[in-house]
Amino acid sequence: MRIEHSLPREINRRVSGVHRRDRTLLIWLPVLAALLVVSSPVTALAQSTNPPDRDALLKGLGMGLASIAEMNNFPGPKHVLDVKDELLLTRDQVKKIEALERVVSSAAVQKGTDVVQAEDDLEKMLENPTVSEKAVRSKLEEIGKLRADLRFIHLQAHLRMKQILTPEQLKKYSELKGREGKSEN
Repeated sequence: MRIEHSLPREINRRVSGVHRRDRTLLIWLPVLAALLVVSSPVTALAQSTNPPDRDALLKGLGMGLASIAEMNNFPGPKHVLDVKDELLLTRDQVKKIEALERVVSSAAVQKGTDVVQAEDDLEKMLENPTVSEKAVRSKLEEIGKLRADLRFIHLQAHLRMKQILTPEQLKKYSELKGREGKSEN
């Protein structure tokens, strides 16, 4: 059976000057494209990252979890290290802040990993059509507790910075951040 006889005449006319192999490709290309369009939502769903902040959690990033502290003049270790020269930090202060940053980073990565694992567990639970509301509620409470613990890790670092910096450095930091905020507007 020849392909061009089984196709509508209009398609045959449009591809008549094209080599037979290329004609087959031209015929099947729209079919394949349609299949891709139809299957793309399923593929996207299967490859979705749960939770949406998965990468940041696994890297121990702050994700704005302590921004309220920052706004209230409780600077974070990373931000202070960014302006250490302007704040005239001593070597001892830099060492303490760097040590605090390492501890926070390590704890945040571990806690973030726990959050991701719990979210993965929730996803697996929901694949079971007979999962109970009680089980889902319990897992959500666990995830909430883990996320609260993670936020506290970041907030605690900000609180501890007040023990490392002098009142003058805190004031200078606040001034530097105030100028930075004004230049962004």
